This record gives sequence, C-alpha cells and structure tokens, in this order.
Amino acid sequence: MRFSDVVMYSAKSLQHRQGRFWLTIIGVIIGIAAVVALLTIGEAFNKQVEKELSSLSGNTVYIVPYSESAMSSGGFGGGTMPPSAGKLTDKDVERLKKIPELESITRLSERRVSVEYKGKAITTTVSGYEPGVFQKVTSLEIAEGRDLQDADRHVVQIGGEAAEKMFGTDKKVSVNSYLIINGEKYRVISILKKTGGGFGSDFDNGLFVHFEDSYELFKGTLKRGEMDAIAASVAEGADMDAVVVKIKSELDASHRVKEDERDYSVMDPKTIAQSVGAVLSLVTVFLGAIASISLIVGGLAISTAMFTSVIERTQEIGVLKAVGANDRDIMGIFLFEAGAVGAVGGVLGTALGLLVVYIASLFGLPAALNPNIALFGVLFAFVVGVLSGYFPARRAASLSPVEAFRYDK
Repeated sequence: MRFSDVVMYSAKSLQHRQGRFWLTIIGVIIGIAAVVALLTIGEAFNKQVEKELSSLSGNTVYIVPYSESAMSSGGFGGGTMPPSAGKLTDKDVERLKKIPELESITRLSERRVSVEYKGKAITTTVSGYEPGVFQKVTSLEIAEGRDLQDADRHVVQIGGEAAEKMFGTDKKVSVNSYLIINGEKYRVISILKKTGGGFGSDFDNGLFVHFEDSYELFKGTLKRGEMDAIAASVAEGADMDAVVVKIKSELDASHRVKEDERDYSVMDPKTIAQSVGAVLSLVTVFLGAIASISLIVGGLAISTAMFTSVIERTQEIGVLKAVGANDRDIMGIFLFEAGAVGAVGGVLGTALGLLVVYIASLFGLPAALNPNIALFGVLFAFVVGVLSGYFPARRAASLSPVEAFRYDK
C-alpha cells in the first residue's frame, strides 16, 4: 500500500469510529491543555522574577537578621521570610563603614500598618529608608513629584500601582494628597514609576517614608538604633566574594558569634540568584510532574482505544492481509490513526491551554504567549499518540490472515 492509501484508509476508519475516538481525544485535550498552560505560565513567571531581580542593583549587598540556614531553605526567594534570629543595629552600620569597598550603606525598615485616605482605611506595607542612599542601591524612579530629602519629615512616596488602585479607582492618590499612617498625617511628595514589581520590596504597591519617621510609625516593634535590613553598594571593580567575607568578619565581631552561630545573613547578587533559582527549579519540577500525569492519562486513553480497535477489526485485518497488505502496511494504518488522534487532541488542547492562560491573565497571573510552546504542544501530542499506538499497531501487524478470519467477535 502506498502512503497515500494508508492515510486515506486511516482517515475513513477514524470517521467511521469518530464517536469513540472523540472520547479518546478529550483525554489528550485535557493533558495537552494542562501542559501548555503550565509551561506558558511557568515561563511567564520566570520572566517576571527576572524582571524583579533587575530592580536590584548588581553591586548591592543586603544584610538581614535571619540565620543562614533559614535563608538557604528558601526565605529570600520563597515569598515569606523566616523568623528573625538576631537584630541589626547602628553598631553594625558603623562596623560596615570600616570596609572601604562599600560606597553607600543604608538602613531599612518595613512594617504593615494602617493607612487611611479619604475615609477608606487599609492595612499595607510601609518602608523606611535613608534618602540619598537608597536610590543608589535600587531602581527607584520618580514619575511625579520630587525625591525624598534628608530634612523631610512626615512625607511619603507611594508606588504607581498603589496610587491608582490601593484605595479604589475613584480615590486615586496624587502629589500633595494627605494619607493618615498609623494615626499620623503624611503628605505625598511623589508617585513612583511602575516597575512591574520589585524583588524584596514591591515598589509598585509600597509606601516609603524617611527612616527616622519609621521609628515613630513602628514604635513598639522597632526600637531606636535598630533596623530590619541593611543595604550596601559595592564599589565597581571590587571582588564581591572578598567583600562579602569582610562583611561577615565585621558582623561576626559585632554580634560576637562564630561562623556556625550567625544570626544574620549576607545576600549578595549571586546568593539571591541561587536562592531564586532553587525555588524556580522546584516549581518547574512540580509543574512537570503535573503535566506528566496528564499526559500519561491521555496516552493510556489512546492505547486503550487502539487495543479495542484492533480487537474489533481483527477480521478486517485478515481481509487486508489477504488482499496483499503486509505487516508494515497494517502497522502504518494503526500508527497513523493513533498519531492523528494525538495531533487533533494536541491542536485542540493547545488552544484550550492558551485560553486558560488568557483567562488566568485577567486575574493577575503572569502570562506570555510563546509560539514555540504551542508548536511543542501539538508535536508532543502527536508523538504521545504514536508511542501509545505502537504496541496495539504491532499486535495488529502480527496477526496472520488465518487467525484473523477465525476470530469470532
């Protein structure tokens, strides 16, 4: 039989049994839709994280009051921070100033507090930083208004997203508006440019005040002379690893701890990337496991349908062999049918997966259309179909005409 004959015969067979094969295709559709949707969202999530990491200067080091063991378990990249192990104080800052490679050192604080605007009160994150220094270690940019000055008090900067939506779309915050933060009146001096999110501090949805004001706002939870983190910029050309060693040496002396007793962590760009990479690897493995289960189900559905088809068409196989079809022809017919089921399921599953991604994007999940993922979904479904149909096809090809004619349904 010519290849065109095999294709035509298989197509007519599928058309004749389309009811059963559509049920099989549904299983493939679900599996491929899951694969395409998860891969697309996973890729978009990776790009979002890369974008957030870019909001940090490549020469910035962060010191946080969490033990190294807690941070290595995913704290800095896992979305939630572990319980603090120690405290960071002005004494630590003075120690760090002894390191010549550190150009800018800023104290940072952050708490969730009550914020009110035009009669609507919410609870959100307010961060305190030192003006003139923080800008050097982040990508903080002004869209409207002016930058925070060292002499400023009771003024606040607000993220672009927060200004538009935090208090409702009918209550947009503008420059010179007043917010009530923990019962104190603060004037808005600037709206920040939208970044799409920031790693460690969400600039788009955050509120920022002078570090000295944070002692007043966070009284009861932040003692004077203490801070939640320290950010330091390393001089260009300096050996980052060597600088990190010096930082740990100074802080070990300041905290009077040994290496295995450290109640703080130093997060340099490489460490942050490794921490985030570990989390993303876990996410990738998890998504891959889910997708694999879906594909296994779809593949088993194709195999079951093809084995049933072989049994029902045993006498038909005998007739084909009697009129000259060889084992290769019979195997080709069943493989093409299995591949066609997979391909059709792949096309429809890919379309469904992209629809799911689009709907998810409407609810704020990251989404980025990648034609390669769509093509992969279709081709992968075809391959799964062919592989799933291989053993039924081989069984059909191995039947002798005599055995086939003797078979009684």
